[in-house]
Amino acid sequence: MQPEEDADTLAQGVVNAWGQIVTAGHAADLSAEFKALFDKVEAYRSAKRIADNRRQFNMLTAEEAEEERVTRKEFVEAHHAFHEKHR
Repeated sequence: MQPEEDADTLAQGVVNAWGQIVTAGHAADLSAEFKALFDKVEAYRSAKRIADNRRQFNMLTAEEAEEERVTRKEFVEAHHAFHEKHR
């Protein structure tokens, strides 16, 4: 499994794949599994964006940091499971 430090790169890969599929006109063909993975990406990226913004102003709360950590871990685990299943 890839380390959590790679989460941003992995997330961008999922977003890029989603963009290619949608641009090609195949959004209706996205599997429920891929949509669930994409939802994990969105949750992680949202939590990261909030945490990064709060860090910038030295106002990050423990709850925001924990939300970022948990969503990153959940996304990386989901990404690993998805790719193991679809190799």
